Amino acid sequence: MRQAYETFAVEECAPKSACHAKLTAYVFLTCVVAASGGILFGYDGGVTGGIIVMEPFAQEFFPKTVGMPDTNFYCKYDDKLLQTFASIMHFTGALAAFPAGYFTAKYGRTRSMTIAGAAFLIGCVWQVAAKKHVALLLVGRVFWGVGVGFADQSVTIYNAEMAPPQWRGLLHILFQLATVTGILFAQLVNIGTFGIQPWGWRLSLGLAAVPGSILLLGGWFLPDSPNSLIERGQFEKGREVLERIRGTQQVEEEYSIILAAQEAEKRSGSPWVALLSREYRAQLVLAIAMPFFQMATGINAVVFFSPQLFGGIGSFGEGAKGGLIASAVIGTVQVVATLVGVVIIDRIDRRAVLLQASIQGCLAEVALAGLLASSASDTSTQMSHGASVAAIVLVCIFISSLGWGWGPLGWLVPSEIQPLNTRSAGQSITTFAQLTGGATVGQTFLSMLCSMKYGRLFQHTLIFDHRPLV
Repeated sequence: MRQAYETFAVEECAPKSACHAKLTAYVFLTCVVAASGGILFGYDGGVTGGIIVMEPFAQEFFPKTVGMPDTNFYCKYDDKLLQTFASIMHFTGALAAFPAGYFTAKYGRTRSMTIAGAAFLIGCVWQVAAKKHVALLLVGRVFWGVGVGFADQSVTIYNAEMAPPQWRGLLHILFQLATVTGILFAQLVNIGTFGIQPWGWRLSLGLAAVPGSILLLGGWFLPDSPNSLIERGQFEKGREVLERIRGTQQVEEEYSIILAAQEAEKRSGSPWVALLSREYRAQLVLAIAMPFFQMATGINAVVFFSPQLFGGIGSFGEGAKGGLIASAVIGTVQVVATLVGVVIIDRIDRRAVLLQASIQGCLAEVALAGLLASSASDTSTQMSHGASVAAIVLVCIFISSLGWGWGPLGWLVPSEIQPLNTRSAGQSITTFAQLTGGATVGQTFLSMLCSMKYGRLFQHTLIFDHRPLV
């Protein structure tokens, strides 16, 4: 396991001729459009908590949470149906990851991207048109889950296969940058639609069609990756695309490596069988462990339920509007931290970045848990101004550690360590683990916060303490 971790260092180019491949405008624009799949994922997380605190939406679908007196800082939003609304997309995405892996390998990366965009658009229609019955809303979330499952599977592989080896980390992190940008965009949209009564929440959900349309059009018009084309027997077209994206006709060495990988896959049989063999055990373990630890930090709880949490903390005013503003501040910090990650991703050893981020996140969560223990009792409805400012600062420190550390590397490392013949299967497992972890957090966080109080944060610090040892 330790030996596998050493591969987290910035990879050397292989073949050497690929090190001189150009970062063409074509490649960069291709990866930018493909990374819109991250916006799909991020927008859902950012929009969810915001519309929940909009009173017309709550009256329509979660009437039990409307008019509830603010008598308990920790338990105001403890509602299982509300948590189901937040988590069902991730559960569906996790289940969709495995058929998405098969479809991506058999029919190509861009076709999976097209399905993802189409599913997200259908989900938008269901949710915007939903009235009274929460089941209609959940159907739309299920379609969003299918879209996320296919997007997470196809986009990450597509970026890794299209990018030159020496630029792979930089271009791959665009997925994470797109995700956090989608979160911030949704949070800003929620602030703008908060005062639009009674249909502001419908506008927030409907604007999710923008990234869905980008991914749909990108999957329709972009070429498939050379690896996918060659894997499906389209050798000449695969070589043409490889020459176009590398900006040179001198691609014999890289082309031959792709062909050799396809031959190895044929000899080894099913990539799922190969991944379960002893030879690939380290890749299998890390494909599960990296996204598990990423989600176990509680990042999804901050993304999903930040308006509820920060509305009680009161850093930017009392009530729902103050919580929405605080969420946008946190989202801005996360985007800036991810941009820092863009700068350092191929300059600093992967393991060193993960260690630093783990220590920083652990210390921030310990301090935040201690602050809540001393400043927010069971009967508190609002923290003092000084304590609320300190809380928002600590959350910013916590979120920044994920922005340049476990956020992007939780996706990048599992993709990097997989050889070509197990890449699609490995990404399916990573996507399943990541979405299952996110769904579990979404379904349980508010209830556990109500029962465990500030101890819920101490639980996350135990995860931080052990992650560097993986």
